[in-house]
Amino acid sequence: MSITIELPPDLDRDVKQIPDVQERVIEFLRDQADYEKWRRARYSDEAFQILEESKAEAERLKAEGVPREEVFRQFFEAYDRINAQIAGTK
Repeated sequence: MSITIELPPDLDRDVKQIPDVQERVIEFLRDQADYEKWRRARYSDEAFQILEESKAEAERLKAEGVPREEVFRQFFEAYDRINAQIAGTK
């Protein structure tokens, strides 16, 4: 796999001065892939589904003009349900 990333000119200039930048980026991506595997193994598909549904609902409420505080209250309510489900499966 090959990735091309457009960097802002100042960052591009600074990054070019890092002698082992490719190795660092590869290590970072390896860590992120491992983290994603761990995250997927830790939580059930149902937990992810609940999370996605709650995020979609929060966006819908936001679009309808529901106050931010209410959106967050409902989002964290869904988050608490996910945690309860996880705690109940262990």
